[in-house]
Amino acid sequence: MYDMPHKNPFKKSFFDLKELVDSIQENLMCPATIEDNNHRLHAYSSHEDDTDSARIGTIISQRVPEKVINRLWKVGAIPNLMQSDSALRIPHIEDIGLRDRVAIAIRKNNEILGYIWVVEGPKKLDDAQLELLKDAAIAATPLMSKLHQNRKRKEENYQDFLWQLLTGQSKTLSEIQSKFHDLNLKLPDSFTVLVFHFKQEITRKMEEQISYLITTSQKITNHFLVVMEEELILIASPHSSQADDKAFDDFISFFISEMANRFSILDIKGSAGTSYQAFDNAKTSYQEALKVLKMKERFPEELKNVCHFRHLGAYRYLDLIQKEQRIRHYEHPAIGKLEKYDQSHNSNLLKTLEVFIQQDSNMNDAAKKLFVHTNTLHYRIKRISEIGGIRLNNVHEKIGIFLDLKARKMDEE
Repeated sequence: MYDMPHKNPFKKSFFDLKELVDSIQENLMCPATIEDNNHRLHAYSSHEDDTDSARIGTIISQRVPEKVINRLWKVGAIPNLMQSDSALRIPHIEDIGLRDRVAIAIRKNNEILGYIWVVEGPKKLDDAQLELLKDAAIAATPLMSKLHQNRKRKEENYQDFLWQLLTGQSKTLSEIQSKFHDLNLKLPDSFTVLVFHFKQEITRKMEEQISYLITTSQKITNHFLVVMEEELILIASPHSSQADDKAFDDFISFFISEMANRFSILDIKGSAGTSYQAFDNAKTSYQEALKVLKMKERFPEELKNVCHFRHLGAYRYLDLIQKEQRIRHYEHPAIGKLEKYDQSHNSNLLKTLEVFIQQDSNMNDAAKKLFVHTNTLHYRIKRISEIGGIRLNNVHEKIGIFLDLKARKMDEE
């Protein structure tokens, strides 16, 4: 045990983080870990056989388990660490296997580079030892800063490659495979492009928060990330624990919710393209994700629960229908007839028709949506069929006029 508070055993150069973490254990007589700002494990000391499950899980997966991170956010431990220069105590949390901890942020100026975590035993660290932990965090700064810079350089290299993929500049699979090899990246079995649109331009601080949330969520495996003004673009695969497209729906919902809850960043819209195996389809998946955002913006009510391209349904084809209508100057005859009737009789038959089809021709659901009695709706539907000459029991005719109505709405906007 170190017992001379005026002397700093960490005031020297350490070869690497492993040497530093062993020195922390030697001086504080407690197991220690050092992780980066995204809670990836970089060094850990030895521990007794009866150590807690949170530490074991961290060492096995080389990152702090997601359930531990989420709980530490919920109890305020991580936000407090991010705001404090001093070592803080985190009391045990039994249901996530976390015994008493003392932790401190490793920072360079105002930037968080990582954290040191110490498992306290029955004998708690005194004030002098807490000061030593602060000295250890200072000693860790140049080592973590070097890792941070190396990671940033790697990100810059692969961002160029990402844009080549998204714009279709990498034309052959052999070119793409060669580039993956050059960047020392594993070629995934499948991938999807995800796009998030923010209300404001994404700042460097927001980018750090985004990277943190993506890395710690452990819901998807992210291969590439790039920010362009208000747009965040990811190329990702499902996490091994959930190997299907539902992982992307879940992640989009989680990301939007947690960016609001943790960082007060609101009104984010998210989307995902189709999953592909060959990376020469990256441009296609990207364009599909952009189309989802475009359609959600134009039809916010109808598509409020849609985030994946495959769930767009008929909305996938509206821009093509709109283009054809413009070229041919075509409009379904029933639309003009119903619109003229509505103007003459101060009625709302055209809107009624749209809602009726939108509600899958369910009288009760459509009546609730329109705030009318079902008898009133029955009468309106009868008049719509008579005036517009529409056979609403014919699925093809019904879908056709529905698409024409939606394409018309796109022109109006």
